[in-house]
Amino acid sequence: MKKAQEWLDQNYPKGKRNEVLMIEDETKAERLSGELSLDHFNKLIELDLSNNDITKLDVSDCYDLEKLIVANNSLIRLLNYPRDIVNPEKLTYLNMMNNNIKEISLSYFYNFSSLMFLAIGTDDKKKMEKGFYNRFYGSLKSLNNLIKLEVLDISNTDINKGLRHLPNSLKEFYFESYRPEAKVKRIEEKLKPFGRNFKQYKEEKLKKISHENLEENHELENQLEINNLLIVGRTGNGKSALANVLSGTNKFKESEKSISETRYFQDEIFMHKGNEYRVVDTIGIGDTRLSKNQVLLRIAEAVYTMKEGINQVFFVLGSRFTKEETDTFELLKSVIFESNIVNHTTIIRTNFTNFRNPEKCKIDRQELIEENRFIAEIINSCNGIIHIDAPSIEVDCERRLLLNREDREDSRNRLLNHLESFHGNYKPYLKTWDQLYLKVRNYIRIKHELEEDLHKSISPMEISKLKEKIGKLEEKVVRETEFQCGIEIPAFAKIQIFFKSVNGKCQII
Repeated sequence: MKKAQEWLDQNYPKGKRNEVLMIEDETKAERLSGELSLDHFNKLIELDLSNNDITKLDVSDCYDLEKLIVANNSLIRLLNYPRDIVNPEKLTYLNMMNNNIKEISLSYFYNFSSLMFLAIGTDDKKKMEKGFYNRFYGSLKSLNNLIKLEVLDISNTDINKGLRHLPNSLKEFYFESYRPEAKVKRIEEKLKPFGRNFKQYKEEKLKKISHENLEENHELENQLEINNLLIVGRTGNGKSALANVLSGTNKFKESEKSISETRYFQDEIFMHKGNEYRVVDTIGIGDTRLSKNQVLLRIAEAVYTMKEGINQVFFVLGSRFTKEETDTFELLKSVIFESNIVNHTTIIRTNFTNFRNPEKCKIDRQELIEENRFIAEIINSCNGIIHIDAPSIEVDCERRLLLNREDREDSRNRLLNHLESFHGNYKPYLKTWDQLYLKVRNYIRIKHELEEDLHKSISPMEISKLKEKIGKLEEKVVRETEFQCGIEIPAFAKIQIFFKSVNGKCQII
């Protein structure tokens, strides 16, 4: 086997990648293995790397990708899930059969509106015998937006409902269930009386459902849609610990350091009383390695992945509101969201050892309110404060470990009980975020490349030319972003807070 990244770097030099439209592993002399990142392939349209042993794939630089074939590999998930495909609306063909994709809801494909071919199942019996298969789950209702879809393969997945929501464009539908525990067997059983003809099933089903029942079933299915929980707050206040407590896992890296362990954002899906939740831990405010602008941009990227909307924003507070936290709260409300996000925001007071004592919690809340009027307005406009404690479980003392786990479990119950009282999602005004995201992301990447060249330069003339290029690039992104926001999203024009011209130079603040 040959390392996939080495093969790519040898065959596609970085300086010429922006000209490449198609990549296909034609030789097949050696299977490619390991991780693969397709940096700088901005114009790539088609990628075929089937029948290899690639474990992770990053195509986040492939803005124009239309066809992606990665069948028969060892993919667990793409490197930057849940934003794997930069422009999902452009993709028309996706084949990822016979991989080992971890649990992902079918709702991930909701925005892939141009797809004509989608194969995400597993039909390799030998792989399945070894526990190697794609673990997609959820309802086919998530695909009713794919009005161009003609071929669909969900064989041996755990997708088990929503047949009547299949798009009318569908011509071929594969749903084998060789794997004994595969939940797709339920779909196979439903179609058996109709000779496996999904169109006939859909016609008969819709005839029998009255308007009233349709509304009732629609409401029940909506309850199973994912509820996104966004965690924001200052580094060191226990954001990642909160994410672990909520999800009932230990997958988020916890740290008491002042430097964030979360470089972009992490996410995890969990179920509670039949409802599906996705908790997202964003980068920490106050991370000493990143400026405020970079932190806000990372949070905005996380928000972008929540197409279903946001059920709750958990604003994590360690002890008292610092000026940095109050400023950030107001900036998040004004720039990334709108003012009504407060109706979907809860303040989580972490590291509160007396969280079981209602009187102590009440006193703490009152003390916070009395700090100043602005903080009082924040607290009174949100969904209140939940006091919890999530002590470390990385301890050697067995007795202390048991006590800490008990505190975390009790804290989790408080949080879940709180979530049960909230229904419906808040959807930020992100109509143009796709374009804004690409502009900002591309700007940062190009700027970094120019700055690297600048550091290597010796000639004063060359240095002067590079500085001029950087200046023009910065002016361009400011001008284009302000123009687009001002016209398309007047209320969102405050995005200019991200970009400010100072002495002829662009700063993201």
